[in-house]
Amino acid sequence: MKPEPAPVKQSTLIGELSALISSARGRVAQIVNSELVALYWQVGHRLRTELLNEQRAEYGKEVVKSVAKTLTK
Repeated sequence: MKPEPAPVKQSTLIGELSALISSARGRVAQIVNSELVALYWQVGHRLRTELLNEQRAEYGKEVVKSVAKTLTK
């Protein structure tokens, strides 16, 4: 016959579960932030290379605004 496991105090269990949840949330936030940075860099790179031909002309500001409005819709 197997011995019964020692009971875990509820406060200890709650603390451990809370730490697991908090840790997972932190990792998820870090991954999401990394992906957003990569996305924004790729969008900026494509706009600069495809639309602005590697230039930083004043009209580029208007192009970016126009593209942003279209994507927001």
